[in-house]
Amino acid sequence: MTDTVLTGLTVSGAITASAGVVGNVTGGIKQPVVAVAADGAIAVPSVDTKYVITKSAAPAVLTIVNPTDVTHDGLTLTFISNSAQAHTLTRATTGFNDAGAAGDVATWGGAKGDGMQITAWGGKWYVNYLTNVTLG
Repeated sequence: MTDTVLTGLTVSGAITASAGVVGNVTGGIKQPVVAVAADGAIAVPSVDTKYVITKSAAPAVLTIVNPTDVTHDGLTLTFISNSAQAHTLTRATTGFNDAGAAGDVATWGGAKGDGMQITAWGGKWYVNYLTNVTLG
């Protein structure tokens, strides 16, 4: 893939990029928002992404694999619940914050608005913040 440099470009509307955008960006960049309505694995995306857990009949049981070292460094994922359930997100083996079994399961407290944000670095997920979510 070849980089394209556009000088003096004026755009009225939205631009969709298929890869990361690097440089001085004026204005806002809207992160993709993905609804999570069922149990399952969260694939590691290529761009910062927000996940809204919408499963409401029972807690969502989710898993995520480790990010790829270097490729995903700096990638940030945000998980927010819009249902009052004790959802779980599991990162087996290494856990979150490289804590192993002591921090491999994030458990939501069961209120709407509970959530967490994680950032990839060195092939691991590190927690930026927890809102009514515990690690164990």
